[in-house]
This record gives sequence, C-alpha cells and structure tokens, in this order.
Amino acid sequence: MPYGTMSAVELSLTDIMDKMVVDDWGQCRKGLPFGALRAHVDADKLTEENLHAELGQIVAGRKPGRERDDETILFWHRGLSLSDIALGCAMLEKATRLGLGQQLRFA
Repeated sequence: MPYGTMSAVELSLTDIMDKMVVDDWGQCRKGLPFGALRAHVDADKLTEENLHAELGQIVAGRKPGRERDDETILFWHRGLSLSDIALGCAMLEKATRLGLGQQLRFA
C-alpha cells in the first residue's frame, strides 16, 4: 500500500502484481495531480481496464478480494482517514516508548 502524495515506487511495481485495487477510481484517474502511483497512471501502467476493483466493490462482495495465499495485491488509496489514524497511533506509541513529547491539558 503506497502512501503519500509523491511517487516513490518503481514503474515496474505494477508489472508484478496479481491485482490492483483503489478506493475510488475517480480520484486516481489520469489528469489529476499527486499520488503515490500517479506516474503509473500517467504511463498507462494502471488503467481503468487493468484495475481489478475499487475497495467498495470488494467489501460489497461484487468482486473478489484475495483468492489465493500467494496472491499479491497492490492497494492505492487517495483518502482513507483510517490510514491517518493508524499512522498517528503508531507515532504516539513510538513517542511514548521513547519518552518523547508532552501531555497537553484539554479543557
């Protein structure tokens, strides 16, 4: 799951994936700025035609998710707050473990 606004992965990454999934193709399509797989979309390595599914289609059971233990799935999201929450939690746990930071009073 690539994360961030700038591409930091090789163009060949999509060549070795069994399935590619996005949260919303409308936010990933060609012509839009930014995104970890923007170069892949612009180079037609990830297109609406070779996209396996949007996340909602898998959750709703309209398309299959993982079908084999050895299957490799690339998931690119453009705005799931869940990732931000998980990253924030990991940062807080690390800061606590290292004894960094300070508590702020909330009134």
